[in-house]
Amino acid sequence: MSQQEQIPQEEEVAQQEEEHSQEQEEQLPIDWPENIEYLRRPKISPAVPAIALKILNTPTAATASFTRFSADTLQFPNPDVRIVPLNDPEHPANGQFGLAAKKHFYPGNFILPYIGLMHTNNPKDTDPDSEYDISLDRDLDLAQDAAKSGNEARFINDYRGIADRPNAEFRDIWWERWIGIFVVTSGSSGMRKNGIRPGEEILVSYGKGFWKDKKDEWVAPKKTYAPDPVQRVGKVRVRK
Repeated sequence: MSQQEQIPQEEEVAQQEEEHSQEQEEQLPIDWPENIEYLRRPKISPAVPAIALKILNTPTAATASFTRFSADTLQFPNPDVRIVPLNDPEHPANGQFGLAAKKHFYPGNFILPYIGLMHTNNPKDTDPDSEYDISLDRDLDLAQDAAKSGNEARFINDYRGIADRPNAEFRDIWWERWIGIFVVTSGSSGMRKNGIRPGEEILVSYGKGFWKDKKDEWVAPKKTYAPDPVQRVGKVRVRK
């Protein structure tokens, strides 16, 4: 084979590999909404100062206690969770979506990161109607909003009206400064002892520790509350 014949073949292989890579990059989770951008890492608002990003991602004595993880271990879409349409009149988010486990997560296990648009808390850089805005760093006045772009974590509901207590919680994680969702640590109760089993809905508490204050008073996301919540086990059917 001549060198001239070999070069086009090599270029063709490279093009095929690039196309395959693009296909993988464009893959979306099942039931992902068409009007929401799927993210594999946070987007950065132009209003976020470069110095704030530098400080955010600089290790400190405080970040030494954060859970560390490698970005290489993250998979997008996440194969261990499933977006689930909710069709139960007793569910506070009936007609919307939840997020369920596809494998058994044990107490303390990392589930997935919470990803969205990183922005400042300046009113001009904030969506006042967002129900997905979570505080990232109060000292730097930064937050992360998954209303219009995010990952599977945006579908996690508040536990109220679904279970007696949350089975997952927000924690700071470190690779760059991100927020992760973990199974609550082991305890005496059955839910804490067993973790999250396949098919169970992942539930957190929308509390002041992470969710941004709105108009100087914290307001829980509307999508997960019902006027008269009914206590139920947080389990949904997951399609294989």
